[in-house]
Amino acid sequence: MALSGILSEFRSSKNSKTRKLKALWQIILNDGPVRADTLSEKANMNAATCARLLDELIRLGLISADELGQSTGGRKPILYSANPDKGRLAGIEISNIYSTIVLQNFRLDVLATCKIKATGQETPQVLLDKLLTRLQTLLEEHNLTTADLAGIGIAADYTLPAGSDRQAVNEYLIPHLKEMAETRTGCPVTIGSGVNFAALAEYRLRHKQSRRLFFTTCDAEIRSSTILSEPIRFMPSGTENAFGHMTLDLRGRACECGAFGCLNQYGSMEAIRNTVVQHLRRGKPSVITTLVSDEREIDYHVIFKAIELADPLCTEALEEAAYYYGQAIAISFSLFSPMSWSAAEHSRQNTRFLPRFRKRWRKNSPDFRKSIHR
Repeated sequence: MALSGILSEFRSSKNSKTRKLKALWQIILNDGPVRADTLSEKANMNAATCARLLDELIRLGLISADELGQSTGGRKPILYSANPDKGRLAGIEISNIYSTIVLQNFRLDVLATCKIKATGQETPQVLLDKLLTRLQTLLEEHNLTTADLAGIGIAADYTLPAGSDRQAVNEYLIPHLKEMAETRTGCPVTIGSGVNFAALAEYRLRHKQSRRLFFTTCDAEIRSSTILSEPIRFMPSGTENAFGHMTLDLRGRACECGAFGCLNQYGSMEAIRNTVVQHLRRGKPSVITTLVSDEREIDYHVIFKAIELADPLCTEALEEAAYYYGQAIAISFSLFSPMSWSAAEHSRQNTRFLPRFRKRWRKNSPDFRKSIHR
């Protein structure tokens, strides 16, 4: 049976056997490679039923039993894992800076990726239209079609104009983007917060043994996600932006939320841009004056270019943002005591951002597992 037919049956069937097959496959996708006795326990099935259903999943081509686990004295146990070649997953991030498309297999191995630079004031609808066209090209380059996709995940993390009511906008926009993508591709689409999607992938790939994962991302805005495991649970919806509004200075810069001294005003990409513009207005020298003729042309891409040219002003602005970001992370450790933390920030300038950032949080943070990626 084709993948699309199997997944359609999984989504719509109320048959007891089909629901059990789906449950087992989901456990294997999330936790594999995994032993049969572990599967039986997690799925709340007896061993005979579990073995019979595993054989059925192998016959459908959804899983494989090619790996052997560690022996405890007898024969090595068989480990069941998702068949990575049965289908593909597509991820799309809609962003005001760089939008991204990722093509993955069922083991979350990245097979292909591409980034599209935002050109200015495109709406999320226009950005998604471009991304769906590029996704079609990416699939063709790998001899695939949308029929080979198990689904598409869309991270809608675009920045709205100042003063916008995000909740009101999303109530209209999210269903519209979802319908637009499903109509164009014919695939099931999940749309939501990109930071939650990223945190879940990070958890499955690197932090499965952790009971609490704190994940942060820093670009146009600062966002975070906290995962509590067994079963996997996220913090309440709508809290993704709360980390960016952590108060660092009661008498600091005014924030759009109405408070003062929020992290977003010091550690975000927008904060870096504002700092650069302020210094230029005061007459400080910078290579940026040779890159643009008007301060309105200064965007994140121009600042990145200046940093690559070793511009002291832009480099200092980035390092200042890293200092405040590290301070906020250190406070979060004290409040939430995460077992693991992972971050993705200022993707093109990690070599500048991270050393300054590490220096700050290492002074105040307990020993914990951490991961920083681009």
